[in-house]
Amino acid sequence: MVNSRFLALTGRSIWLVLVALYMCQPSHAQTAPKLVRVPLYFVTDRNLQSNDPEKGPQFGPHRKYIAECQHDPFMGTGYCVVENKAGKQLTPNLTALGWAPAGAREKLGAVKLNLIEGKDFASIQSQFYSQLAASGEKSTHKNVLLFAHGYKNSFDSAWHTAARFSYTYETPVVFYSWPSVAKLRSYSSDENNNEWSQEHFNDVLIELEKLCLSHPDLKLRVFAHSMGSRLVVRGTPLLRERPYVLEVALVCPDVDQGLVKHYARRYLSTKGTAKIRLYMSRRDKALAFSQILHGGYCRLGECADSIASLMTPAQAKTTAEDSADEQRLKELIEKTKHRMQTIDFTSLDSGLIGHQIPVELMDSMSFYDVPGDGLKLTTEKSGQRSRVSNAFSKMTRLKSDTIMSADSCFRVVRDGNTDKRVAAKPAK
Repeated sequence: MVNSRFLALTGRSIWLVLVALYMCQPSHAQTAPKLVRVPLYFVTDRNLQSNDPEKGPQFGPHRKYIAECQHDPFMGTGYCVVENKAGKQLTPNLTALGWAPAGAREKLGAVKLNLIEGKDFASIQSQFYSQLAASGEKSTHKNVLLFAHGYKNSFDSAWHTAARFSYTYETPVVFYSWPSVAKLRSYSSDENNNEWSQEHFNDVLIELEKLCLSHPDLKLRVFAHSMGSRLVVRGTPLLRERPYVLEVALVCPDVDQGLVKHYARRYLSTKGTAKIRLYMSRRDKALAFSQILHGGYCRLGECADSIASLMTPAQAKTTAEDSADEQRLKELIEKTKHRMQTIDFTSLDSGLIGHQIPVELMDSMSFYDVPGDGLKLTTEKSGQRSRVSNAFSKMTRLKSDTIMSADSCFRVVRDGNTDKRVAAKPAK
């Protein structure tokens, strides 16, 4: 007969072993910090207000140059403390990118910037892009993301938006900040400064091209919001449908809709491979306001028009030469429209003004071509607009002449069935 004391000791030993094994298992809830520092790179042609050793540089609302332009914007690195909403663990991969737990005294939104310094701008630029290349090579997808902010954005407010991209995409983000005055009444000043900043933005595109060509594994995604989209559209001649560009996405673009056809005629190519995405919302009142300021001409981000329909000639012209030219454009668009998407995210936009950036939606579309958990894409008739935009068009008697297609746009809708989508998504 087995001794009862022996059984008791054996049972206790087994229990202790099981507890020890349980404690040794990794706990996602315990190891994931609530606040994390996410890294960012920045390029800005704003004025430098101060550069405190502890607080770092502070950038203002004005241009770096008042008279002569030397084409040497400020470059640097930094981080922003964000909420770890997804409960991400700081894996070796993320740590290598520069992710870290927030400091004991750091609060949500804390920022730290560091200017890259050197004997001249050439050395500063070399350091900046060398660090960026090394970081890009460490990311899972080997992507680099360029983001340009919109109207009425201070450096700090747009920095926090860029941090959302860094957290969500888990890839190096280059934040380009042009001198927005960041005041509601300064729309005209922002327009002027945005145009002034174009050549500096173009310089960044040129350097990123060199970076991708010298590091063939690296690929580029170019994103812009609102008025910042003008920098990307005007920079189209430099992007030139290059194979290293994976995606160009414009969110609520405050751009004259009529410009699209001009750039399509000259720069669209059947050799291009980049996804071209337009994100718009019918709750976007900011663009309706811009429409009035621009004489009633519709902004690119106002209508849920398919990009192909925007670029397709609505009517043939009278001369044989013009007719042939338009026919060639139609054939070109037909061969390239499979990589163009207009995505109506009205269901996700919120607030009185709307005009928001659906970062999580964009991330899911970029990597998986699906809108994300709890969401699905449906098709909708091209030409859907907000009531405000329609009212302004009626007042000014300016209407779009684009070809309407029954199923050329995507609309994001809520969907309770998420199991299949979750299972289909690979980990980053």
